[in-house]
Amino acid sequence: MNSVGVDPAMYSGTTADTAHGLSCHACGQPYGYWATDPLTGLLDRRGWAEQAPAALHHAGQRESVLLVVDLDRFKLVNDEHGHLAGDSVLQAVGQVLRSVAHDSGIAARYGGHGGDEFLVLFPASDRQRAIRAARRIRAKIREMAVPVISTDGRPVVITGMAASIGVAVHTPDAGHDLMSLVRRADAAVLQAKRSGRDQIALAGD
Repeated sequence: MNSVGVDPAMYSGTTADTAHGLSCHACGQPYGYWATDPLTGLLDRRGWAEQAPAALHHAGQRESVLLVVDLDRFKLVNDEHGHLAGDSVLQAVGQVLRSVAHDSGIAARYGGHGGDEFLVLFPASDRQRAIRAARRIRAKIREMAVPVISTDGRPVVITGMAASIGVAVHTPDAGHDLMSLVRRADAAVLQAKRSGRDQIALAGD
């Protein structure tokens, strides 16, 4: 590190819902507010838990693919420049994932508060298409240049970020559910990190 879609009618709770100005009659908040990570604009764990199973179900017998994207050495950003700088990097990653997932995938921040792990599900998509998407994500993260103010007040541009990406294929006939899909993709991330980081690893079937 250097001093570095989905149809909203089908999947409610995405950022597309809030953009349409629809609000909950009970709480007054925009639809999707409670299911969206406020930092990155991606789905949060609750939104993921609602939308990802529905997407897999809608895909039917078609193959779907999950990416787990884990930033490499992200802690160094927080340690060197502070957590606000880290937040800026996470926001930039969120923009990358939204641009790649676009209207064909579901992107979520999986790590919770302070987390640097993300999920991207491509329902009814073959593995080669998803691997191409993973390569685009990896390249775009490497190309990021994030302007921040360091803890000592200096303006700094954070570059040189990288990510390890695990890829797991959901085959309905194999009996894989969403949790097993996440576990397999997460295991592939660990494989990518053990192989030197900044890599893409495909989980075994």
